[in-house]
Amino acid sequence: MVRLSTILILAGIVLLVAPVPPIGVTLGPIALVLGILLRIFTDL
Repeated sequence: MVRLSTILILAGIVLLVAPVPPIGVTLGPIALVLGILLRIFTDL
């Protein structure tokens, strides 16, 4: 099963790259940071 942090990081990258402003510009970095923090602090 794919880990939640991986999904969040991938979603953040997709949102940053995909042309969906302003939502993507706002949520992309947030999803990236959450995914990285989850990967660091948990094993999700």
